[in-house]
Amino acid sequence: MSPAKLMDFDTREENIETTRPAFSKKTGEVLEVCKKLSEAEIAEMMKVNRDIAQKVYGYFQSFNFKTIPLRAAALAYDGIAYKGLNAHDFSKEEVAFAQKHLNILSGFYGALKPFDRIKPYRLEFARKIRPDGYKDLYDFWQDEVNQYLAGRLAKDEKVIINVASKEYSKVVLKKLLPENTRVIEINFLQQEGGALKQIVVHSKKARGLMARFIIKNRLKAAEEAKAFDYENYFYYPQLSSEDKWVFVR
Repeated sequence: MSPAKLMDFDTREENIETTRPAFSKKTGEVLEVCKKLSEAEIAEMMKVNRDIAQKVYGYFQSFNFKTIPLRAAALAYDGIAYKGLNAHDFSKEEVAFAQKHLNILSGFYGALKPFDRIKPYRLEFARKIRPDGYKDLYDFWQDEVNQYLAGRLAKDEKVIINVASKEYSKVVLKKLLPENTRVIEINFLQQEGGALKQIVVHSKKARGLMARFIIKNRLKAAEEAKAFDYENYFYYPQLSSEDKWVFVR
């Protein structure tokens, strides 16, 4: 999954066990670049207003891995896709399954498990942040992220079901993954006015719903995901191919 720009650190859960992100040291390198940005540079680079730029500037300047606020990524992210994922009601078994199988890509953290603890930040992958020796964040993260994903793949069926946006999934490179790794692209369409259209807000939520469906049912084989039927979606074979699946409602 992609992360979300909207975040919620005001809500608190009890007895939620969180884990440390895999690439804290690399995140520190990105942070050092971000700390050098002025509020005006943040506003221009991130295409945000002055109030948001001021808040993001504060995130970077006060960032400390050891201090609060800290919250599990899947609970802190508060965008539309995470409304679909709705990790707040996961059982212990579902949390364990999600920790093993769900990967969240991030321009700041690289890759996260859903219950890795994170702090407030804002940094999309496509922003022109250049750590020393790298041309962009994709270049900076590609080796670590792909090695990380390679280590998380099942031994028997090496499959990634991609419900991330193109901005984030660009960092996943098949040439850096084990041979015969299968990357399945998922698309969601809606019937409107006699035509099938991709409605961004609905597609975003559906990406989270697909992740939720896989976790809630603890699926063991990729093909089982074709049974996805949340919010009236159904697999549409006429528009699908082996590694591009289309769901319609």
